[in-house]
Amino acid sequence: MKKMGLVLILALLFSLPIAEGAMPADGATMLIRAEYDRQLIPLLTQSYPALTVDDAYQVQKAYIGMKLAGGDKIAGFKGGLTAAGVQKRFGMNAPVTGVLLESGKLTGSPVLERSRYGALMLETEVAFIIGEPIREIVPDIASLRPKIRAVLPSIEVPDLGVTDMKQLKAQDLIACNVSARQFILGQEIDPATFDLAEVRVTLYHNGAAINTGSGSDALGDQWNAALWLVNSMIGQGYAIEPGQVLMTGALGAMLPGKPGHYAADFGSFGKIEFEVR
Repeated sequence: MKKMGLVLILALLFSLPIAEGAMPADGATMLIRAEYDRQLIPLLTQSYPALTVDDAYQVQKAYIGMKLAGGDKIAGFKGGLTAAGVQKRFGMNAPVTGVLLESGKLTGSPVLERSRYGALMLETEVAFIIGEPIREIVPDIASLRPKIRAVLPSIEVPDLGVTDMKQLKAQDLIACNVSARQFILGQEIDPATFDLAEVRVTLYHNGAAINTGSGSDALGDQWNAALWLVNSMIGQGYAIEPGQVLMTGALGAMLPGKPGHYAADFGSFGKIEFEVR
C-alpha cells in the first residue's frame, strides 16, 4: 500500500473514539497513535487493569494487522524474556513472542538514531533464516533443521520507551509487540557447519567490552529456542515463510544504547559493527 493509503488508515484510526473496555482494537489504536505522534509507549494495564496475557496477544495481533494494512510486511518473529530470571521479574513462567517487521530490518554497518526511540536498547542474538514454508507444528529439532536455510549473528534494537518503566507488566510488553523496533542482521552461515552451542559474543562500546553472552543464554539451547518460537507462532495462527527471520532472545544482558561505536564480536560466527548517535 502506498503512503497515501497509510495516511488514510491513520486518519481513520485517529478519528475513532477509544471506548474503555473495548479490546483488542482500541488497545492497538492507542499504541499506533503513540507511535505516530512519537510519544512514549502507553501501558495498557493502566487503562485496562483486567488485561490478561491472552488479551495482550490479541492486542499485539491487532497492532500487527494495522501495521500490515499500512503497507509494512512481516520479516520474522522474536522471542523475549527467554532467561528464567527475567521471566521471574515479570511473573511469567514462559517466554513471550513478538513479530518483526520489514520496516525495522537493517544490514551492513548502520547508524541508529536515538531520537527515533523512546529508549533505545541493544541485545546480541543468534538468528535463523527460514528456508521452507512452515504451516504446522514442528514435532522436534530434527524436523526443524531442514527448514532452516541459514543461521547468523544479529543485534536486536528494542524500544523500551514506556510511560512508566516501574509499572511495566508482562501484558504491557506483549501488547506492544515485545518492544520490537529494529534489528541488524549479519552474514548468513550454513547451519550444518556451525555448532550454535559454541557461539560466544562480546559487545564492545568505543573499544571497551560491555557485555558477554553465549548461545545457551536463550532457553538453554538455540535449536530448542527456535523450535519453541516456531511452534508458538504457528499456534497463534501465523504462517512462517521462506526468508523470514527467527530471533531467539538475548545473549547476555539487554543494555541501553549510548552514543558511540559498537562492535559485536561473535568470533568465527561473525561480527557486526554499528553506530549509535
